[in-house]
Amino acid sequence: MLVMLVFSSLVYAQNTRLKGIVRDSNGEPLVGVAVAVKGTSTGTITDINGNFYLSNEFNDATVLVVSFVGMQTQEITIGKKREFDIVLFESSQVLDDVVVTGFRSISKTNFTGSSTKLEADDLNIKGAVDLSRMLEGQAAGVSIQNVSGTFGAAPKVRVRGATSLSGENKPLWVIDGVVQEDLINISNDELTSGDPATLLGSAVAGLNANDIQSIDVLKDAAATALYGARAMNGVVVVTTKRGSEGKPVISYSGNFTVQLKPRYSDYDIMNSSDQMSIYAELERKGYLTSDIVNKANSGIYGKMYNLINAYDEKTGKFGLENTTEARNKFLQRYANANTDWFDILFQNSLQQEHSISVSGGSSRSKSYVSLSFLNDDGWSIADNVQRYTANFRNDFKLSDKLRTGFQLIGSLRTQRAPGSLSRRDDTVTGKYDRDFDINPFSYALNTSRALTCYDENGELEYFTRNFAPFNIINEVNNNYITLNVADIKAQFELNWEIFKGLNYEFTGAMRYVKSDREHQITEFSNMAEAYRADYNSVIRGANDFLYKDPDNPEGEAYSVLPYGGFYNRDESMLKSYDIRNSLRYAGTIGKHDLNIILGQQVKYADRQSFSNTGYGYQYNEGGSVSVDYRIMKMMIENNFNYYGMGTVRDRFAAFYFNADYGYDKRYIASATVRYDGTNALGTSRTARWLPTWNVSGKWNVMNEHFMEDVNWIDQLSLRGSFGLTASMNSGASASAKFYNENATRFYSSDIESVITLSSLENSELTWEKGYLTNVGIDLGLFNRRLDVIVDCWWRKSFDLIATLKTSGVGGILSKYANYADMDSRGVDVAIAFTPIRMKDWEWRSNFTMGYNTTKITNSKNLPSIYNLTRATGGNLEGYPVNSLFSIKYMGLDHETGVPYFINENGDKSHNVYFQSTNVKHLKYEGTVDPKYTGGWSNTFRWKDLSLNVFLTYQAGNKIRLSPQFSASYNDLDAMANTFKDRWIQPGDEEYTNVPSIMDDLTRSNLSGAYPYSAYNYSDMRVAKGDFIRLKTVSLTYKVPKSLLAKTKFIGNASLTVAGNNLCLIYADKKLNGQDPEFYNTGGVAQPVSRQFTVALNVGF
Repeated sequence: MLVMLVFSSLVYAQNTRLKGIVRDSNGEPLVGVAVAVKGTSTGTITDINGNFYLSNEFNDATVLVVSFVGMQTQEITIGKKREFDIVLFESSQVLDDVVVTGFRSISKTNFTGSSTKLEADDLNIKGAVDLSRMLEGQAAGVSIQNVSGTFGAAPKVRVRGATSLSGENKPLWVIDGVVQEDLINISNDELTSGDPATLLGSAVAGLNANDIQSIDVLKDAAATALYGARAMNGVVVVTTKRGSEGKPVISYSGNFTVQLKPRYSDYDIMNSSDQMSIYAELERKGYLTSDIVNKANSGIYGKMYNLINAYDEKTGKFGLENTTEARNKFLQRYANANTDWFDILFQNSLQQEHSISVSGGSSRSKSYVSLSFLNDDGWSIADNVQRYTANFRNDFKLSDKLRTGFQLIGSLRTQRAPGSLSRRDDTVTGKYDRDFDINPFSYALNTSRALTCYDENGELEYFTRNFAPFNIINEVNNNYITLNVADIKAQFELNWEIFKGLNYEFTGAMRYVKSDREHQITEFSNMAEAYRADYNSVIRGANDFLYKDPDNPEGEAYSVLPYGGFYNRDESMLKSYDIRNSLRYAGTIGKHDLNIILGQQVKYADRQSFSNTGYGYQYNEGGSVSVDYRIMKMMIENNFNYYGMGTVRDRFAAFYFNADYGYDKRYIASATVRYDGTNALGTSRTARWLPTWNVSGKWNVMNEHFMEDVNWIDQLSLRGSFGLTASMNSGASASAKFYNENATRFYSSDIESVITLSSLENSELTWEKGYLTNVGIDLGLFNRRLDVIVDCWWRKSFDLIATLKTSGVGGILSKYANYADMDSRGVDVAIAFTPIRMKDWEWRSNFTMGYNTTKITNSKNLPSIYNLTRATGGNLEGYPVNSLFSIKYMGLDHETGVPYFINENGDKSHNVYFQSTNVKHLKYEGTVDPKYTGGWSNTFRWKDLSLNVFLTYQAGNKIRLSPQFSASYNDLDAMANTFKDRWIQPGDEEYTNVPSIMDDLTRSNLSGAYPYSAYNYSDMRVAKGDFIRLKTVSLTYKVPKSLLAKTKFIGNASLTVAGNNLCLIYADKKLNGQDPEFYNTGGVAQPVSRQFTVALNVGF
């Protein structure tokens, strides 16, 4: 009996314990690999040495599932073995095993849609802190344009091009299955404005990139179907990390990034000597005479004349003798200055990002906790940012049938930016205008290098802007924006297995976001001083910042801000709830697979905004306020909203059904129906509610019996989908809009409060819709050395919202309506190639390309010349979305050098009426959105050392060059070297297209005409937007496991040195240093900087 017991115990031990080691293709042990028994809850992860141990009852048919991020999952039948040596190979970038849609995770074999999956390692661009920028060049069909590099300002993201004429055209961001609502709605086109609101433009600025597990970009109707009427712009699904079973694993990531100063050698800006020669011509032509001291803006010559006029009674001398010798000596100092404004206003700043996480747990409870801190000292002297994030996630297995999960994630951001007001469109002269713009990058590009920041004594040197003393250093210290953003989300998940194959799933999330933006303008700022600049009668007559009392029409204007400055505050708040209930069935009968989802979703979001402007706030007096009542009177008479508050309440409900059927893993069919409703659209039922649907199929050719002997093909699938998608245009309102304002009256006693109708009611305003067709092929060859995905798609959009001219009844000449149509088509290509795959050597190459084009087939809007020629382009029937047009240049006047054009009537003229809607004489240049976008990444590995070179590119678009020409100039502005080729004398028009600097007589003869504004928007000022950018070069060293094992506590470690945004390999020479992606609009916008990063990653 004793012998039998011992024998039974040995047999039981053999059947209840497995052990093994998991290595990579280089033979190095892998830490944290998940090893699970298929069909059970039993599982574990490998330890620091790659070892694993499992205890359970096993038999010869037991299957182990071994999976690790970035590796190919393996299923191993154990048979008689009880000890294993398992090797995992890296998975392909473009043919991954599981697609996460936010509603479900589905095998790539059964997935009929078009998507791109990016793992954490694919996204980890060292030095980049905004998740959306990490997508650049990584996913075919996804266009990322860095229209602003300022933290918090989103890049221009588009999935398969534009889908709307007036909407946001932004993809839907989904974080762990919950839609990430924007705090404020900013369209893709508004992102280029540089307005302070763009600091809140990124939906994912509060996410810690180290918390990201993967990103799935959903592109066609089949992939996005479960998001229904909000998915026409594509969906970006972000999955964050969860806890893993086993002992706690601690991970630390540290990024140390130096942002390099811009350089004048990259731009086409005159040096100080050349600039002073231009100023000499301006002086001869009457621009820089003694009366410049009474003008709004003056620099070197203004200061010279002020010194000539300044008499010191004590010494009996003037500040500067009015002699040729004295004047030339004074001017010579500035001719030799060659001020480097980039060196003064920018710094080689240090950006630090530290992140630490802990992951661990048991089969019953798994936890993931992370904390991160980002500190950016500021690329310019006017900006800096600090961000803190925290993430806590727990998953519980309460029983074999009941699982729950809870997540609490939040971020805090404190940011400083240069003081900025919103820009305005000047449709008369065809220019953008922004008062008191002190953007450091814009200032460095547009300010003369002859000016100096400091005088001979090392003190700040002041010139004149807005009739008041100005020094950029003083201004950024006394005119700035501080932004505080708090973002917190709580999410709860529940999964109940009612019976085998049928599950009830619940997801509920609550999110609260609050931002406070304070614009502090002290009494020492140029802006505050401009409101007090009433030095003489000439200035009082010209200064628009002074008050002209309508009760005293004969009196002079005067200052109504005698003390203090301004305190402007804007608050935004978002409170949202998202609740989703669904039943999911998954079953297999023989060769038949069936998956069904039935569910409903309820969501609401409340947005509240508040703004106010305070006057007379004395920062230097402890915050005391001294208000002259007349400044309030002035603002009221000018209809300035010194106080405002608004509330928007979004309510949303949806019902959805999806069924997938598969036969023998070869033939897959899928169908989805979703019914969405929202209160944001018209009051009629047909307007508010919309059914969307999709049908799709897939043929897994590789699983056919006739492919069994084809060894060189690893994967071959054909896909097709067709469906109705939609989106909601937040730029239009279904309700009539009324505003309170004051009637414009000459006398204040006659002013009355009036109600102004801003837009008419449209009870039929509804969703923008589109039929989307997609066909694709997935191909893997030569033992997965070559993977190719190609998708061709066609979209027919209808019911797009556009302006429509009305009869004028009701007081409005135009209204928004669903009537426009647009056709789009494109191709997405993703190729992963591994030319070399050996133990010590490896070369992996990934190439992506997206092509898309659009055509507006129906739109009766009446764009003006200004709408179509501005840098962001405009919309016109028969042309692509955001088409760029130009005024036709017809040469220079022989006598004056002033440019001629074809005007709105088809005549040759110096003047073009920008507000005219007769646009048939304009020249079509192309679209401002690139037709081709993509990237090419190459990784070369030798043992534990790897080098990555990543290129991004775009092509097929046009760019409006920055406006440089004007009818009048001052001695503050910088000029491009192009001015050296300007027209100077009759006959020069035969050799140059650069217009002259007009003299006083020519200017007076052209009064009321704007030929130089027209020149800025002519076909002479257009360049190709094509570029190839060296985006990233990184060198990574992974410390060998054999060395780490000696430490007994370090599981993995790597060190990376990387350079980002290093250079443009190719760009149109006409750009002369202008970044093809960046619109130099001032405000808070700055280009993406050149960076170098050292990154350390350690796991314990």
